[in-house]
Amino acid sequence: MTIFWCEDSLDGILTGIYDAWDSRLGHNQVKLKTDAQDTLELFCDYRQVKTDAVKAEKVLRTIRDRLGEEAFEAVCYAAACTDSRRADAIYRVVVLGLHMKDGRRVMNCLQNPDVSLVMSLRIKAWHEAHRYMGFVRFEELENGVLYSAIEPAYAVLPLMAPHFADRFRQENWVIHDKHRGVMAVHPKGSLWVLADARELNTDYLGHPTEREQEFRELWKSFCKSIAIEERRNPRCQQGLLPLRFRGCMTEFRKDQSI
Repeated sequence: MTIFWCEDSLDGILTGIYDAWDSRLGHNQVKLKTDAQDTLELFCDYRQVKTDAVKAEKVLRTIRDRLGEEAFEAVCYAAACTDSRRADAIYRVVVLGLHMKDGRRVMNCLQNPDVSLVMSLRIKAWHEAHRYMGFVRFEELENGVLYSAIEPAYAVLPLMAPHFADRFRQENWVIHDKHRGVMAVHPKGSLWVLADARELNTDYLGHPTEREQEFRELWKSFCKSIAIEERRNPRCQQGLLPLRFRGCMTEFRKDQSI
């Protein structure tokens, strides 16, 4: 068995799929793992996969053209999860779809364990991204940039960014995934890009505008005024708004700094 050791990212997994297919070793003789896994298997040959954006783009284009939009979306969302089986499952789904007469029906084969796993992970990542689309709170900094910090359980930032790029086209904004050290950057009137958070100038983060501070207090006052103390139900509130989302939400902050 030859194991292709991929970077723990969508591009890394797609590059692994390209290299595994191109190796001509036979689909039953190869397996994909991400570099987040540190457990080695006995009697296996390991090959380190160097992430290549060109190869990843070719695989993604093939998935969209041959397997359809549903499979394309499922692969992107499933790759965002943290499940250690996802890289190999995505590879098996691509292989299955490309060997079917109509590859666009591959996601209907739910009796296949790999397809079932990919669909399950897709649902998990979709829910995470969908919830963060409602929980993101932007704050205006002195340099005019709208900044938001998030800590999602899965790598859903690339899945969320198009949503905000469509709605805030004429704004300079940054969404910072603090857990993974990446950020989505959107210059006014341009396309958004994914960047290394080490390039973020932290000197500006502690300096919101005076108007931002006023609106922050107004928002907290609004949330407090609409609450009915007699109907307060912490358990119900936690079900609709889990504690892990609250650290990045203005209305739940105790301090005044970003």
